[in-house]
Amino acid sequence: STFTGIEIGKRSLITHTQGLGTIGHNISNAAVEGYSRQRVQMGAFPPLYFPGLNREETPGQIGQGVQVERIERIKDMILEERIVAETNSLGYWESRSDYILMMEQVYNEPMELSVRGFMDRFWESWQELSLHPNEMASRKAVLERGQSLMDKIHDTYAKLKGIRDMIEEDIQGSVRQVNNLLRNIASLNEEIEKVEALGDNPNEMLDRRDLLVQELSVYADVTIGQKDEDEFVVYIGGYHVVQGRLFEPLAVQQNPDNEGYSRVIWEGTEDDIFFRGGKLAALLELRDADARGEIQKLDLMTANFIDLVNELH
Repeated sequence: STFTGIEIGKRSLITHTQGLGTIGHNISNAAVEGYSRQRVQMGAFPPLYFPGLNREETPGQIGQGVQVERIERIKDMILEERIVAETNSLGYWESRSDYILMMEQVYNEPMELSVRGFMDRFWESWQELSLHPNEMASRKAVLERGQSLMDKIHDTYAKLKGIRDMIEEDIQGSVRQVNNLLRNIASLNEEIEKVEALGDNPNEMLDRRDLLVQELSVYADVTIGQKDEDEFVVYIGGYHVVQGRLFEPLAVQQNPDNEGYSRVIWEGTEDDIFFRGGKLAALLELRDADARGEIQKLDLMTANFIDLVNELH
């Protein structure tokens, strides 16, 4: 018609205005964590004539301008999987670094206020007593420094036990955080499925889900996959914890064989979860191996020290 050129110009203006709006959307969200840049995919508007009995006899098809076919997000999924894997290692080593530093500060070596410093002064008091065995001051020095040494050992034990209790609280808090993340991912899966069923691209929802998966990878060894090309699946330690809108929560249960400290299991079962990475793997290792081992070493040293001193005395 006479207005064909005007209509083509109008479509072009609308399409490129939407493109400019997407550029502005990208710029305004540049500082938003987890946001992925979006791009407008343009395509030719369907031509005026399609093959059929009612087509015009004019050779060729009359073009009608441009249109927006879809708005897609620019995301490298291979790189995303690599980030998830490295985030898992980061969560493991950061947790170990924090608590190992705390245990190092408990020993306070090689300062004078360490167990070794008190033990050196205890031996010095015995040396002084051997030179002046009849003086009450030398005898009292042995008693006082022995008491100070025992007080320091008790204080060291209390601090190591406190760190172990702190790790236990961190484990329980981490399990609650993991369950919250799993719940949010499953909820987002349901919303994404509804939007995609309508033929739309839920770009912001996909970004939000990727960010939640990345946060989850801080706590455990996470892998992601697709089932039937539609259902988003998340695995922890080889077991699926999220499948579409369903998720399997974690739970903690007191273990009487480990001084009442909790073990991490699948909710509703008695099956332990064996983490191969992430913050939870580090915390369980720190509580049951590192902190417990340091307490056992302190106990063994103290028992041997008491036995040897009493035997000679």
